[in-house]
Amino acid sequence: MGQTMITAAFLALLIVSAISVNRMLIESGETSYKTEAYSQAVGIAHELLTEITSKKYDEGATSGGAQTLSAFTLAPGGPGSDEVFSPLPDVSPYQSPTRYDDLDDYNGYTRTADGATISGFLVSASVYYVNTTSPHAAATGRTYMRRIDITVSHYLYLDPSSPFRISRFVSY
Repeated sequence: MGQTMITAAFLALLIVSAISVNRMLIESGETSYKTEAYSQAVGIAHELLTEITSKKYDEGATSGGAQTLSAFTLAPGGPGSDEVFSPLPDVSPYQSPTRYDDLDDYNGYTRTADGATISGFLVSASVYYVNTTSPHAAATGRTYMRRIDITVSHYLYLDPSSPFRISRFVSY
């Protein structure tokens, strides 16, 4: 009877240990996937940011000399009627590189993107005028500087309350 009790206690201890090890391995795997997701989100965000900044500042902008603010598109911007497409979110192969021709066309734009090992990222862009004195808030009118915010989220690996976000300022 004494050996049976010792054996049962040992078996219970072994089961608890196995469960603990299994939990540690699962949590370690989840952490690895989240780290990988953030790493891939950086590349995905940079890719869209590079695409956007390759476009001209504004539909009304000319390439020669100074431009008056009145020639620029009124806020909040967005694609013109001839630049709208579906479906949104945009899916690969993306339509935005050929349909959009200036920065503000990307305001409100969304796309789905796949990383090297993780698929299903949702990418969104906001483009808006800012003042040089307060570049973190949208300006009430047209200015010579815009802010581009790219947000990347993933339903499983990136916390919805704190998705990956990158910003860039572009001036005319």
